[in-house]
Amino acid sequence: MTIKAKSAAVFSLINDLKKWNSWLPWYRMDTVAKITFGDTSEGVGGNYSWISEKSNVGSGSIKILKSTPFSFIETQINFEGNGNSVVGFWLEDSEKNTKLKWTMDSDAGMNPIKRFFGYFFAEKMLGPIFESGLKNIDSVAALIPVTTDITYTIETTTTTAMPCLTILDSAKNSDIGAKYMEMFMEIGAYMGKNKLKEVGYPFGIMHTMGKDILVWEGGIPTDKMGKSEGRIVAKNSYSGDVAKVAYFGSYQKTQPAYEAIYKWINENNKTLNGNAWEVYVTDPGTEKDTAKWETDIFVPIK
Repeated sequence: MTIKAKSAAVFSLINDLKKWNSWLPWYRMDTVAKITFGDTSEGVGGNYSWISEKSNVGSGSIKILKSTPFSFIETQINFEGNGNSVVGFWLEDSEKNTKLKWTMDSDAGMNPIKRFFGYFFAEKMLGPIFESGLKNIDSVAALIPVTTDITYTIETTTTTAMPCLTILDSAKNSDIGAKYMEMFMEIGAYMGKNKLKEVGYPFGIMHTMGKDILVWEGGIPTDKMGKSEGRIVAKNSYSGDVAKVAYFGSYQKTQPAYEAIYKWINENNKTLNGNAWEVYVTDPGTEKDTAKWETDIFVPIK
């Protein structure tokens, strides 16, 4: 189905399970169903469970297994008593619109009764629900404001491995700045104790970029390899081909730059080859104008 909105808007509605209540028909079938969200609702690992007394809603759980920005999301749904199903959403940009495909696959095995029921359930029962859900997405996505497009220049380069020290942690979005400071101070103290020198800009390797929480590694490149100690990990940085974009502005507004680089990857038939990372070129302690803060975003590709 063609959705009259850009893929970023459509993706945001599907990639965050807390937004499903705005378009998923099952929510409207039982508005008092008990829903329990996990630690995160957005991106890979996002999950929730539901309990309903209505037979046409039932009980179960859902978890996001794969999430490729603006092009694909895969979830696993467990319908209590009826096993697991894999649900996929494929998004494709089409001028100012998005082509959206929604599928569900279940393993009925060789049991002819289950296979017949699975076909009947998919064609006769799920078909109208999926159609209704797609129409709801079309209506809701059209209301999401779209910021003015900025032209980003994407370049490809090859990075070489270099020694670095990192700390893996997580924080709510409102606490990311303070957590970064904590990481870098801890790494800095270790470097001073072990006579290591900083030979590049501090960076952050993104693991899970959710709406409510970020899981990432804060790191500093060093002149020689250190030794892991406590939660500080000594390792080599990524070596290989990457797509790169330079972003200028507040750290909280990098999404358009990520959208641009992932769109370029899709359009140029590249595939992801690891976690994206950000290099913080500008020191916010000396440059107060956020519009001049440069963050270089790297995405491993192959």
